[in-house]
Amino acid sequence: MQALQSKLVLVASAIFVSVSYAGFCNDKMIDCANWARDGECTGDNAKSMAQICPLSCGTCTHICNDTDVSCGQWARDGECEANPDAMLRVCPTSCGLCTPVCRDLSEDCQGWGAAGECNENPDFMIRNCPVTCEACKSTCKDVNSDCPGWTADGECYKNPGFMYKECAQSCGVCEELKCADKNQTQCAIWAEAGECINNPLAVVKECPESCGACSTVCQDHDDSCKGWSKDKQCDENKAFMYRMCPASCGVCQVLENEDKDEL
Repeated sequence: MQALQSKLVLVASAIFVSVSYAGFCNDKMIDCANWARDGECTGDNAKSMAQICPLSCGTCTHICNDTDVSCGQWARDGECEANPDAMLRVCPTSCGLCTPVCRDLSEDCQGWGAAGECNENPDFMIRNCPVTCEACKSTCKDVNSDCPGWTADGECYKNPGFMYKECAQSCGVCEELKCADKNQTQCAIWAEAGECINNPLAVVKECPESCGACSTVCQDHDDSCKGWSKDKQCDENKAFMYRMCPASCGVCQVLENEDKDEL
């Protein structure tokens, strides 16, 4: 019995670790759950729905990652647009549906960044210091696969203390995809006083960072990224593209795989 319990603990730990380093598949609009219920995922709008509402339409599962080592290059070659039916399922990270959680790997990153290394040495820096070099930024992401349905049922208002942390994207905690306190000094005071829990409707949207609603993830930061990537800008303008378009340039897949290699 003890051996079996130990094995179960190891299995559970392995599952937790794999989830921690995978990306999150989130819908891009709060109406996705309702559209999916209305049959839009299989109607005339199926192709656009697969990209706008990937979770509600089952294009990718909530916890997801690329499943082929060639995904990054395929994405750079424009295959996400040319062959979306296959690419969105095989390469959800490189096609921008999955957003891996990421972090700097060295204590020296801020110093290197201040010295201009993000521009001078982008290949090294993007692998080791993606947060410092701004490929990975703090934003709102749902961390539970049931968020679209809960949101459609009005849970963001009925149960904000739970929902604002579990479903920050669906509940609109962030403004313009940026997750940051509006008043750092006051937010720190409110968080310390327990207001994030006691008064979430008023506090969390003002103080998402202090209230723990932010996730630092790798994703493109401009709608033009896929076009720029197809025009070979990932090779010709690395410093800018790695920072602005990490998914389209295959950087998010690299970060996803490097986190796995560390385990």
